[in-house]
Amino acid sequence: MPKRELRHARHARHVGTGVALVPLLVTLLLSTETTRSTITDADNLILIICNYVGDASFALTGSLAAGRESMDAFGCTIVGFVTALGGGSFRDLVLGRTPLWWLWYWDEALLVVTVSLATFFVWPSASRRFRLTPSDEWLFWTDTLGLGVFAANGAYSGSQNSNPRLHLMACAACGCMTATFGGVIRDILSGRPPRILYSRREMYGLPALSGGLATTLSLRVWPTMVMEAILFGFWVTVLLRVLAINHELRLPVFPAKDLIPEEARPRDLAATMALKFARKLKLRVEKSSTLINKTGSVGDEALAESLLEDGQANLPVSSF
Repeated sequence: MPKRELRHARHARHVGTGVALVPLLVTLLLSTETTRSTITDADNLILIICNYVGDASFALTGSLAAGRESMDAFGCTIVGFVTALGGGSFRDLVLGRTPLWWLWYWDEALLVVTVSLATFFVWPSASRRFRLTPSDEWLFWTDTLGLGVFAANGAYSGSQNSNPRLHLMACAACGCMTATFGGVIRDILSGRPPRILYSRREMYGLPALSGGLATTLSLRVWPTMVMEAILFGFWVTVLLRVLAINHELRLPVFPAKDLIPEEARPRDLAATMALKFARKLKLRVEKSSTLINKTGSVGDEALAESLLEDGQANLPVSSF
């Protein structure tokens, strides 16, 4: 992204963070005995809409992740489904709450299945026509809204467990599980390293954990201010996610390259060998293109076969 567009995107994200704070401020400053019911209903509607937006966003990204692995329509639907609802399902299983809520209420399950299937059939043509990519800003915001609502609602759900009563960090962990464990299942099914365990791109799990902790702390201090606590946790998650991506904040990474030989790190070794092969392939293709342009002949099949043999000979066994 060009620097000017990047700067505008950062400013827009800060503005969006301020907008996300508005429901909490309205609830705290304008709520009276006569208006509290109306404001609470409006806040609840906002959270429900954000929850649906998060479900749809997670289902879309899950289906796309499955599509990148060339899964069929059923596979993309399954991965989209578990990305959207897997975190809350895991939380309820840990808390012993069965049957799971989406077996009783069909709205979220129907939404994520519909979005997953629509992504499978519509995204390829729509992405070419409208130049859509998984890194578009609107997808960042739908993902962030979902992350915030799931983290806050998950922490609130954990705090409602009265027998036994969960401790502070357990409730915060319920929020983090609700918001991120669907993505963990998605990455495992797609054969990729779980996103929340690596900080190559951004911090993702920590904002969700912090938002869940903010909701839990608020509920412990002001037990009757449930809506305010959920909105506060939602905003904390959004704020930290925006700060992390705007300022490229990352957690420290274990210095494996300095302490462990590359031969003992199969993933890094495979990546190094793949990069070397890609450079060699690019050089061979450039030489072949130059030869074709000079002679006017098409490339022979022997070139492709030799490149394939080079790749199989140079890539380590652990990468297959």
